[in-house]
Amino acid sequence: MSHSATPSLSYRFSPRAALAALGIRLRGLNLFGPVRDHVHIAQKTVTHTPVQKLYDAFIAILAGAHGLVEINKRLRSDPGLQAAFGRQTCAEQSVVQDTLDACTEANVTQMHHAMDAIYRRHSQGYRHNYT
Repeated sequence: MSHSATPSLSYRFSPRAALAALGIRLRGLNLFGPVRDHVHIAQKTVTHTPVQKLYDAFIAILAGAHGLVEINKRLRSDPGLQAAFGRQTCAEQSVVQDTLDACTEANVTQMHHAMDAIYRRHSQGYRHNYT
């Protein structure tokens, strides 16, 4: 009697469906690629790389977090949103904070270079003729 006639499918639901759609689009654009290429934080990797932790912080900010403490509430509890951004799991908020604490002035400079690369690649303002 416990057999079901309906097929067992695995779906991931997210209350932030619009943000999940944005995540799929940002993955397609490889928006975070320059950060992955330019920013190298000197920190050991146990489960998540330092760049993955930065990505988790970025997603949490997009999800409306006012601080890193909200990563657990807004991102870790939403596997559908994580999957939309290409993440299998999410780093714990204290681990993300440790990564940001480990950043040096050189990492800030690297992030500036990455942001410049993102702006040059995706912004219409960069290609605008101001004369």
